[in-house]
Amino acid sequence: MRRRWLYVLTVAVLAVGCASTFEFRREEVFQESVRSYGRLMTWSDFGAAAAFLDPDAPIKSVPPGVRVAGYDYKQAVFAQDMLEAVNLIEITYYKEQDPRVRKIMDRQVWIFNSDKQAWLLKSGFPPF
Repeated sequence: MRRRWLYVLTVAVLAVGCASTFEFRREEVFQESVRSYGRLMTWSDFGAAAAFLDPDAPIKSVPPGVRVAGYDYKQAVFAQDMLEAVNLIEITYYKEQDPRVRKIMDRQVWIFNSDKQAWLLKSGFPPF
């Protein structure tokens, strides 16, 4: 009886440990994805940034001549199951034909795609 109890306890500890390691790795992949996407947005490389979009993301094209001048991370919040995250980003941008600098708060919704083991941007491009 005692041996069985020890076995059950060991299996439970290993299961919890593996789950938390997997969630930590998922968060790490999220941070890498957000940083890569942010670099592409900072360089106004919207064509390459589109690779991070979920296939079901709303189709919002970026108007020609938009240039990102600042991309500041404000907050990231994960859902309890670690399969969805909301990322708040303050974007400073201008349009080449109108040099006024503008700011928007982009509320990004990211989802974890288990098949691809990757985070994808479900909310689409910001409304420039």
